[in-house]
Amino acid sequence: MKTIISLSLTSIFSLMIAGCSFGPHVQTNIDKENFDEYFAATNVQMFTEQTLPDTANYLGLVEGNSCKAKANDKPANDIDARTLAREQAAQIGAQAVVFTSCVYVEDPQCIEMKVCYGKAYELK
Repeated sequence: MKTIISLSLTSIFSLMIAGCSFGPHVQTNIDKENFDEYFAATNVQMFTEQTLPDTANYLGLVEGNSCKAKANDKPANDIDARTLAREQAAQIGAQAVVFTSCVYVEDPQCIEMKVCYGKAYELK
């Protein structure tokens, strides 16, 4: 009797596992390219003019913005604006950025907007 029950449970378990392979196919955006792109800003360090290594090579200007579009959105802020600028710096191959200013600007689509400007550098 034990053999019949264990075979039945084994058969049921096997069918359950096999049934999972016929389920719906799920697509996600989790792949190496998207993952690297999502975390690109973390590869760009922030420096001041005084702390930037002498061997840094200037690549260009970058900017990022933070927009408060609705009354219940979080306020426009430097952190979000700098993160977007660091992502932009990563796209041009930079590993460092020196922020020159962060200012509020008027924008018709935002209740308030903060823009941060910086210089992107390659570190050697």
